[in-house]
Amino acid sequence: MNGKNKFNIVFVLAIMIFTGISSAPAHAQNMGQYYHKGNAYSSYYDSGNQAINGWSTVVMATSSRMASQGSLGYTSIQAWARLDTLKAQYSPYYAPAVAAIETKMKTTTINSDRDFYLVQTNPGHNVKKHSVDTFIFDLIDYKIPGVSLAGKLVENYANGFTSGTEQNLSNPKNGTLTFLNPTNASLSNNISWKDANKVIGSKNNSGAAAEFHFTVADGNQINVAPQARVQYGLYTANTIVPIKLWSNYAYVNHTLN
Repeated sequence: MNGKNKFNIVFVLAIMIFTGISSAPAHAQNMGQYYHKGNAYSSYYDSGNQAINGWSTVVMATSSRMASQGSLGYTSIQAWARLDTLKAQYSPYYAPAVAAIETKMKTTTINSDRDFYLVQTNPGHNVKKHSVDTFIFDLIDYKIPGVSLAGKLVENYANGFTSGTEQNLSNPKNGTLTFLNPTNASLSNNISWKDANKVIGSKNNSGAAAEFHFTVADGNQINVAPQARVQYGLYTANTIVPIKLWSNYAYVNHTLN
């Protein structure tokens, strides 16, 4: 290969690398910054009953950002359970736990069928199903009668146990992302719902955080209502299958564009 051909190849590679490096920040800059749209809470269950002392059963915060050019937009929803409320209301008869946190992006504009479309969520659909192999319990039971019964109880509890995130965008105007059996999902009642998330985009130490990506027709005003609710499980000492109940929705109405 002569020197001229080598120079041409190096030159082309340099242009490709420069283009790749310079275009990435430009693409990122097309998206505007997140703007806090509000915090909200509900003190009710979906049965219509209010929680003890009027305390909250779910807390949420939301923000959104739009592309400086084009029609792409993002909405962030952060949601927390209130186990302190459930403990005050149901202890000592039940031990409450967080079974799920559902986040929802919903348009409330009448003509949104042609103007608004949900594209994806972050995180996406990633449901994990867990099971327990009780073969080892059966082996131990040969030496220690009764152990296999404990294994069956463990199997009944664990089999079918799910974690991760469940996405549902079958309705592109009203999509959900549900966090199944999330850990560290509760917000202490010592923290006001107004202070649940003062800094949008900060690292999450609790709760669930979802991001909904959508498209909006240029120049059209879209009204949305991002929202969240919590499903609790109430356990007793004698049962391994909890009683489940949902909180009512907390939501924030605001306008895109």
